[in-house]
Amino acid sequence: MPTINHEREHQLLTECASVHRDQTDATTVKGDREEIDWDYFYQVARRHSLVPIVYRRLESLRKEQIPGEVFQRFRKDYQENAARNLIFVDELTALLNGLQAVGIDAIVFKGPALAVAAYGDVNLRRFVDLDLIVRRADVVRAIEVLKQSGYVPSRDLTAEQQAVLLRTQHNLQFTRGRVIVELHWQVSSQLFASTVTAEELWKNLSTVELNGRTVNTLATDDLLFALCVHGSRHLWQRLAWICDIDRLIRTSGTIDWTALSERARQASAERMFLLGPALAARLLATELPESIAKVIARDERIGALCDEIRARLFDGPEQSALPLLTVIRFNLLIRSGWRSRIRYSRFLFAPTDSDLEAARLKPQFHFLYYVLRPFRLLHSAFRQH
Repeated sequence: MPTINHEREHQLLTECASVHRDQTDATTVKGDREEIDWDYFYQVARRHSLVPIVYRRLESLRKEQIPGEVFQRFRKDYQENAARNLIFVDELTALLNGLQAVGIDAIVFKGPALAVAAYGDVNLRRFVDLDLIVRRADVVRAIEVLKQSGYVPSRDLTAEQQAVLLRTQHNLQFTRGRVIVELHWQVSSQLFASTVTAEELWKNLSTVELNGRTVNTLATDDLLFALCVHGSRHLWQRLAWICDIDRLIRTSGTIDWTALSERARQASAERMFLLGPALAARLLATELPESIAKVIARDERIGALCDEIRARLFDGPEQSALPLLTVIRFNLLIRSGWRSRIRYSRFLFAPTDSDLEAARLKPQFHFLYYVLRPFRLLHSAFRQH
């Protein structure tokens, strides 16, 4: 059976995602309306969490340029997302009030804060969880606040097991109904990438308005670095994450590219950092400073990784789990130097919440989690084949 080429739908999606292609996407829709597979287009927009942005772009077109049932489908999803976002923002406000009541400062990371900072509209971004950063010393008390608000840990772990994660990971997940809260004490695990120290993080905060309340969020430079690390950790499997990079760069005129490049170099994460802007420039026509564009152009591996990521982004209407070896290979390629790769290997073999939940070990035997971790990784790899 011949493979169907959906390049036209992929092009329309990237045109809808880009802020400077209004005329282009209108021409594409008008000229090729009958040839566009609208069902596929809708599915791939959902895969990449871009329904809100696509709806707003389609809304600006004349009705004859898009089938009515397609527009209604996008509008329904947009309205449902807006309603869910409103619930999430209300819940976020309540959690912040609860933390503040016991003297805990919190930073709102990604989610609604990013939607306001980068898009200027909380409804233009889809988010399915709330990310809060607290100081490591406040984690235990913050967990109690979450529990008092009706949240339960996503994994059934003991206090001793949670202490293991405090050393090896960077967040814990809690749920209440359909609301997911990720409680962070770092932006990412220091073994995965050194983004910013706790002292720097809390000294250089920015603010946004949510629900009539001023909330703390990451400073623009810290946020950009963190988003690049997050995207790389998840192999840039969603176009929405690249869209976040594009909007943040476009809406902020104060990015200190020199300082960010130096920070990335010192952390041996320069390629990881540059990959985000490189993808935004290639797919969404984001304008980068000439100095950054030259560094990206000189690194042939960044170009090859961009090609690889683009191919995966548009390999169908549904996202599939990537093989473990693909994930490991990618993470080794985005790092330069053997020290950085060794740190990633240590991260790879550090116990996760699922490892701890799978084996109930007494505290004196917690070192065995490091022994069991490689076998669980091998088991996972074999299951994928």
